[in-house]
Order: sequence, then C-alpha cells, then structure tokens
Amino acid sequence: MYGKRHQILLLFCALFVKLGFAQLTNKEIVAKIKFENVDDFISVKGTATNTLDVIKSLRYSMHVIKANNKTSNTSKSTQEGRFTLLANETKELSGTTINQDEKDKVIVILLIYDDEDVLLGKDRLVLSNNNVPVEAKIPNDGIEILGIVTEDTKTKAGRDFYEFFYSMYNLNQIKGSKIVKISERLSLGRNTIIQISIDNSVVDEFFVKPNQEYLEQRAKLSIRKVFKYFQDIKKQKKYITQY
Repeated sequence: MYGKRHQILLLFCALFVKLGFAQLTNKEIVAKIKFENVDDFISVKGTATNTLDVIKSLRYSMHVIKANNKTSNTSKSTQEGRFTLLANETKELSGTTINQDEKDKVIVILLIYDDEDVLLGKDRLVLSNNNVPVEAKIPNDGIEILGIVTEDTKTKAGRDFYEFFYSMYNLNQIKGSKIVKISERLSLGRNTIIQISIDNSVVDEFFVKPNQEYLEQRAKLSIRKVFKYFQDIKKQKKYITQY
C-alpha cells in the first residue's frame, strides 16, 4: 500500500512541476494578438515582445480556425516563421484579414517557441458571429488549447501525410488538449522521417515513402497512437483525482 501511494505522490509532484513550468509563458517573451476595424474587414496581427536584455532566436505559429455553428465544419490556416528579437524589442510577426460579414466563429491562436521548442509566449483571440471579441487571451492558469496540429514538413510526401492525418484528426473529433506536432527531418541518403510528437514525447515516427496508399495507412496508425496518448492522459488525471 505504501509503495502504491508513494508512486502516486511522485506522479502528482511530477505533473505539478510540469504545470508550474508551463505557466511561465508570456514572461520573457510576450505574445500579443492585436486587431482593428479597417473598412469592411478586421485586421488581425500577431506581435512578440522581448522583455529581456539579450537577443532571442525564436519561431512562431499563428493559427486561424473558422467553425461554422450550423454545419459543424471547420477550416484552419497556419502561418509560421523564424525570427530574432533584440533586447526589449517588439516585432510584428504575421497578419490576416477577416471579412466583417463572416458568420463563422473565428479563433486566432499565436504561439511562440524558442530554439528547443519550449513554448514561451501564447495568446488567443476569439471572434463571435458578429465579429465581437468574446475571449481575448489565454491566461497563465493552465487553460487547454484544443485540437491544434502544427506542420513542419519538407517534401510533398510529408505534406500529403499531414493532409491525411489532419483530415482524420478532425473526422474523429479527437480535440486533443495538447498541440500535436508533425515534423519531417532528413535521414540517410535522400530519405526523410516523419515524427509525430506531443509535449516533446514522440508518439510515432516512420520513414517516408512517396506512395499515397502507404501514407494514408501510416496516418491511420498514427491517429490511433495519438488517440491512445490522449486517452492515457485522461486516465491519469482521473486516477489522481481518486486519491
């Protein structure tokens, strides 16, 4: 009995420490989504501010998600890039425009990472059906970002896999509580490897083959592994609350 309780306590402490580090976003690097009305459109821009006295090398991803309340259809576009911030500098990263007649619910998410893929800054803007902001920020209290899949592929086969995976991810309505990262890296010769990771944990990886049937089958296998990963997280949380 002691051993079991001791293991549970260690697991709880590990999760507590992890959440503590996760709450340090928007301290050193501050992500901010700004918007303004321009004629018949809403202009949305993502910015980053370096609060430190040193130069920071960073990357960002800005996701624009549109959800139709009537049809339940969703669409997502992503803008990504690498950039450098001088000491105490603020820089505009990316922008998009939204038609003011847009009837869909629009969610804009800005994420900023360092060179080691540690999340340093985050912000979110939600526009209701009349394009009024209904939620301006992701507070530093552990709020979850649901259903985000990021892409860093280098070949057509890699992009095809991402399309298969993302379509299945939406079709199965997984809505994971953590960001799923799909990346492609060079291997021996001309080969590349696709890697699917969540929270810096590799969930699946495989050598890429430029074959549509193969990529679709790999996407199905990866989806099952990602689904199991999120189910295990839910079980862990439920297990901890019982004690």
